[in-house]
Amino acid sequence: MSMAKEEYKQLSCSDIGMACGFQVRAKTSDEVMKHAKTHATEAHSLKEISSNTEKKIKDNIKTVSVDVPEKK
Repeated sequence: MSMAKEEYKQLSCSDIGMACGFQVRAKTSDEVMKHAKTHATEAHSLKEISSNTEKKIKDNIKTVSVDVPEKK
């Protein structure tokens, strides 16, 4: 099977200093942010995300290259 490279946005809790193995990868930063906020409220019991934490999350979203099956 032939593979192609695609770019995704990625964030790990550890990227923002949390001792947590959570990682999210999505096509857009907005999708990553949505999943990160859901994770923060459910796994870390945060009732709301402060503007400082939101900025920290946004600042740590990385672009990664991922091997995916080539579309025919």
